[in-house]
Amino acid sequence: MAKKSTIQTEKVNTHIVEWLKNYAANAKVNGFVIGISGGVDSAVTSTLCAQTGLQVLCVEMPIHQAESQVSR
Repeated sequence: MAKKSTIQTEKVNTHIVEWLKNYAANAKVNGFVIGISGGVDSAVTSTLCAQTGLQVLCVEMPIHQAESQVSR
């Protein structure tokens, strides 16, 4: 029998977004620049940054892999 996950995703999401806001305020910046590769990590990161309400600039970062590995 699989154990039920106890992670509280909404609380984790809120914690990360608040941390990002505080980080930006302490660094005296107006937003974030995110390198986007097309993967899950950059998608989640850019979404969390967007949820701060601050400016977000996404820059497509090329990855050097075989075309069959990149096409989705």
